[in-house]
Amino acid sequence: MRSTVRVLLACAGLPAFAHAADADNLAGKVQTVLKAHCSRCHTPDGKAKGGFDFVLDRTKLVARGKIVAGQPDESEIYQRVRDDAMPPKGVQPRIGGDDRALLKQWIEAGAPTASASAHTFVSEDAAARLILGDLQALEAAERRFARYFTLFNLSNAAVEADTLQTTRHALAKLLNSLSWHPRIARPVAVDAEQTVYRIDLRAYRWNARTWERLAPVYPYRIAVEPSVSKALTAATGAELPYVRADWFIASASRPPLYHDFLQLPERDKAIERQVGVDVADDLRENNVARAGFNGSGVSKNNRVIERHDANHGAYWRTYDFSENTDRQNIFEHPLGPTPGQNGFLHAGGEIIFHLPNGLQAYLLVDADGRRLDKASSEIVSDPKRPDRQVENGISCMTCHVRGLLPKSDQVRAHVAKNSSAFSKEDVQRIRALYPPDAKLRALIKDDTDRFVQALTKAGVPADEPEPVSAVTQRYEGTLDLVSAAAEFGLPAEEFSLRLRKSAALARSLGPLLVKGGTVQRSAFQGVFEDAVTTLRPKQSEKTDTVAQPFTGHTETVLSIAFAPDGAKAVSAGQDKTVRLWNVADGKELRCLEGHSDVVTCVAFTPEGNLLSGGRDRTVRLWDSATGKELGKFTGHTDTVRCVVCSPDGKRVLTGSLDGTLRLWDIQTFKEVYKLPRQDGGVYCVAFAPDGKRFASGGHDGGIRLWDAEKGKELKRLKGHTREVYTLVFSHDSARLLSGGNDRTARLWDAVEAKELRCFDAHDSAVLAAVFAGEDDLVSGASHYQGTDPSLHVWSGASGKERRAFRAGDGEQVSCLAFTHDGKLALSAGAEHRLRLWRLDK
Repeated sequence: MRSTVRVLLACAGLPAFAHAADADNLAGKVQTVLKAHCSRCHTPDGKAKGGFDFVLDRTKLVARGKIVAGQPDESEIYQRVRDDAMPPKGVQPRIGGDDRALLKQWIEAGAPTASASAHTFVSEDAAARLILGDLQALEAAERRFARYFTLFNLSNAAVEADTLQTTRHALAKLLNSLSWHPRIARPVAVDAEQTVYRIDLRAYRWNARTWERLAPVYPYRIAVEPSVSKALTAATGAELPYVRADWFIASASRPPLYHDFLQLPERDKAIERQVGVDVADDLRENNVARAGFNGSGVSKNNRVIERHDANHGAYWRTYDFSENTDRQNIFEHPLGPTPGQNGFLHAGGEIIFHLPNGLQAYLLVDADGRRLDKASSEIVSDPKRPDRQVENGISCMTCHVRGLLPKSDQVRAHVAKNSSAFSKEDVQRIRALYPPDAKLRALIKDDTDRFVQALTKAGVPADEPEPVSAVTQRYEGTLDLVSAAAEFGLPAEEFSLRLRKSAALARSLGPLLVKGGTVQRSAFQGVFEDAVTTLRPKQSEKTDTVAQPFTGHTETVLSIAFAPDGAKAVSAGQDKTVRLWNVADGKELRCLEGHSDVVTCVAFTPEGNLLSGGRDRTVRLWDSATGKELGKFTGHTDTVRCVVCSPDGKRVLTGSLDGTLRLWDIQTFKEVYKLPRQDGGVYCVAFAPDGKRFASGGHDGGIRLWDAEKGKELKRLKGHTREVYTLVFSHDSARLLSGGNDRTARLWDAVEAKELRCFDAHDSAVLAAVFAGEDDLVSGASHYQGTDPSLHVWSGASGKERRAFRAGDGEQVSCLAFTHDGKLALSAGAEHRLRLWRLDK
């Protein structure tokens, strides 16, 4: 039997209206009064005095005790208005007698909303059945591309109609802001109330793997009828076919999901290549438009903005500074960024570029062009973020509501007025780079018009407050009893009864039972999984309490390695941990913590200790027996992508996205030598078993052979057409096996530097390879655009495939490792667990 919550009357005995229009009229008038007199302080965009930022949200006003429906003299808001304490003394205009009477009448009438209709509460099971029904109406071949967003947690909390509409607008804008497709695609409402939306992954140039990035971090899982759940997964191929819209908006508008969905690279040069911009060449040819000014709005320091023509419209970047003196003063040094004494030295910047559909994407970078999640607050700030730091994606959208912000240049006029302070050549160049104000404004207008047109196609009004920011701020706010109950898929009364019966949840969620009580979103999210088990036991009982093998990571696994004897393995990933496993039973032996960022590579030493490197630019040595960190190697200036120990255990070799190879002494942790920089970075390294040589591969597709003692390049192997991801020497050091992003594995004569064979049966990038026995070679590829992870056994002599293995379940693999004999393999990825392959069976 369905439960119904009526939002018109809070309890029996309140006066009803003859017509819904009467309630709408009264509610609308009160909204006008509150907006005119109270919204400047008590809305998310206001000053939020006392943490009270919901004066226009009737549901929160009632739930948090600011209004007692039917009793104006017991309602805090009316009391303060009646006593002339709200607005504060001295603030004009005051609330007049007629408006006070209107407010009193509204509360006496039960504080009706502007839409005085009954809302039918929708359970989690009903929501899942609704989605399944829509799926089954699609052509069978189309179902695997369908995914869904729900708004039931908002509608069940009876939020204002404006809040629901803002969420719809935010969803449409964000989806298309994460898209590389040339056309705008609006999500499709599948129910009359517009509380469930369907998308087609292909409409945003996404695939199943893109969507599955949400699964590991989605916190609001509530079990539904098993038959419905299985049918949803069978139809879509997705373990998580739908998520809540407000969570997605607040999460995918920020790193890491914002970077993941847009596939934003880690360096500015890479995105420039992607959108067809050569900054250096444009500057040489004076093919840019700049403006320099003080008072940017996000920074207390001067700023330069710079426009380039790009494939899909414009590419803008800013040059931001941590102070205004010396070479950070753009009026003294308007040229740059260049070496020498005349160019400015910036501290970082923001990149804004048009997507193919006309909307904008954003990238924050440091002075060296490295991608940032958040910018330093010494340079820029965002008062609407909790920590006031500018965060990529969400902060940029908040600022650029209607595209580019009009700016006027101050540099050109300054140089013209003080031309004697600059050389004649510099004056000419400054005039070329900093155009007249009319030209700059025309360019900004063109780019803004492109953005607004795309926004309109997405169904988002350009003249309203920025919706993604509004939804994110609301989501990150506190929850009251009504909103918390809706998050659990329960009516408020039922949720309250169940919560009172649970002593275990009283400490964390107990404040919701107090009049006007709230909990912080972060605290609520932290206990949600356990609370679901307690509050909804029938929906969330677990039938299997035995720990699954190789489980423990909480985010995507990025690297795996076997110990020399194959008895143990080590893994690491985005959760910043390094984990040691017993291969026989999959039990976790140790969890090592110390890295401050994502861990991207691991290896064993011959003695069985562990090496790990990552995005924090360090490599660490761990005692595998005690878990103690023995020391770290520092010197790389970008992410460490690969690490290996020499066969004698005395040296450590590392490769990095900074383009360098470095050899280290394992006893002193000091650098032995650094090899010349390789464009694009080093992705893999391997020592020959005899210890005399090592090989490296990377972004450019080339393989280099090096003299280990002297650090001298011996040979270059050319054949791969894209990035090289794996290298391994044969046991006699005479041959080399490689694999890469061109979907091939290649066998080389490591002495003569000749390619012997190319194995090209893989459907996707080759992540690992090994020599198995005298003749067999094994290579493994990742999950990619609908293919399954696969392993292939080849004959080195004939080049023919002996056997192939496929997982068959669409598992997403981002890393792979083999034992030295090729009999076992471990794979892992976004599912957080490791999978053991027994290749001898």
